[in-house]
Amino acid sequence: MKNLLMTLLAGSALAALTACASATAVSGANLNGEKLSINERPLAHIQADNWGIYFFCFPLLTGSTSEPGSIVAFKNTVNVESVVPVVSKRAQALGATKTLDMASQYDEFGLFFYVRNVNVTANAVK
Repeated sequence: MKNLLMTLLAGSALAALTACASATAVSGANLNGEKLSINERPLAHIQADNWGIYFFCFPLLTGSTSEPGSIVAFKNTVNVESVVPVVSKRAQALGATKTLDMASQYDEFGLFFYVRNVNVTANAVK
């Protein structure tokens, strides 16, 4: 019984650290004077990432795209449609009038239990 309790406790602690959504921005000052657009002033290069754990095709724990840094259970948020708004919201918060050169990447690995990851990047300009 004690071993089962310790296993469940360790599994719960591991599960709490398994999924995450985040958005980071590199500001114009760190772009070394590179122009991201011909006509607009560069504000930042933005990268958003979300990943989670799935059992077959069913989401178990995924990152919350409505509250990056939080975890949601049994909700499929690891897809491009959920992560693009995170990038555009961050661009708007920086005062951008346009988001250019958006690109996405999707990865998954595992067999029965597997991890999905979506990464979206874009340039915010004004």
